[in-house]
Amino acid sequence: MSSPGTKRQNSGLRGWVLAVLAVAGWFLVAAHLARAQEIQVPSYVVAQVLGRAPETVPAAPHAQVTRVAQRIQQQFQDQLVAGVRRPRVELEVHFGWDSDVIDAQSEPQIEAAAEVLNQDFPAIRFRVAGYADPSGDAVYNQKLSERRAQAVWRALVVEHGVDADRIERIGYGEDDPDGNAPDAERRRVELQILRAGVSGGEAR
Repeated sequence: MSSPGTKRQNSGLRGWVLAVLAVAGWFLVAAHLARAQEIQVPSYVVAQVLGRAPETVPAAPHAQVTRVAQRIQQQFQDQLVAGVRRPRVELEVHFGWDSDVIDAQSEPQIEAAAEVLNQDFPAIRFRVAGYADPSGDAVYNQKLSERRAQAVWRALVVEHGVDADRIERIGYGEDDPDGNAPDAERRRVELQILRAGVSGGEAR
């Protein structure tokens, strides 16, 4: 027959055991929720919420790249059929102010242009042409247009596998055939078809 002291001791022990189990259960639930949140919230979303640039940008949806590639290919094809001497397509490639760093949102344009060069016109040479608006110093704008053309050329060749021998780059600065266009439209990069046998130094 147990004494009242023994009963109180057993009761206290059971209380401690229940308390330990409750704390352990709480930690298990918390860990499970943390893992679930980690899976459900991609790192680039967390980075945007915290105001930090993500380490990697999600690849552009293939359907979007396909639509852009079809537009570029069709514009070139229409100009070739019409007998345009130097078919050209403006790439919707954006840069920061006074910068030659390509905006991440322009990736579908770059990827689509590479797809057109590699798949639709594999035997034709191209040129990446950069332009600048007339504001500011003309010599500086010339250099800026060259750097922007170089940035697009590098993305096509290094990141998307376009043969470097098939594509040249040049900056025209403020020397724009669309001289009457608004300044915002003159800050652009074009992809131009070079006719067979045309040297890189021939005027456009």
